Amino acid sequence: MPAPIFTPLGDDKDDYITVDGHIDWAIIPAHTVPRQKVDMPIRVRVGDQSFGIKHILDGHLAWLEKMRRTPCELIWEKLSLSSGAFYPGNKGNRVAIYVRLSPGCFLVLESQIDTNTNEKFYSVVSMYHRAPKKDEKPIGNYESRFSNPNANRALRRC
Repeated sequence: MPAPIFTPLGDDKDDYITVDGHIDWAIIPAHTVPRQKVDMPIRVRVGDQSFGIKHILDGHLAWLEKMRRTPCELIWEKLSLSSGAFYPGNKGNRVAIYVRLSPGCFLVLESQIDTNTNEKFYSVVSMYHRAPKKDEKPIGNYESRFSNPNANRALRRC
């Protein structure tokens, strides 16, 4: 299977990064987490120091080097596992959800609205190595429908 191709659609922090030409990396079905009434895609953006790929590179480079993956490769592989749990999260004025995709890996997602299409989506804010705290309770199960037909065959090494 050929490796997925990750392409930034620009250099602006809000520009998307596509995987094999798709801006939607995964689709979270409606009613998966509280107050989510519609299917919502997961998208990855170029970002800056506070979110997206640039944030992940700036803040988690040592871990990524240990994993021997780029942020896009690791996000793609983790989303391809098609199982995990959602946890509630709060960071300052942001309400986020954490997606536990393996025993020690979380994606931090934030609900956003695409200003061009008015479509809601989850943006990957960060990704890091961490286990949930003992008192953290899941609020939903991660089960995604992928827009890319190759997603179910992506590497699963992490």
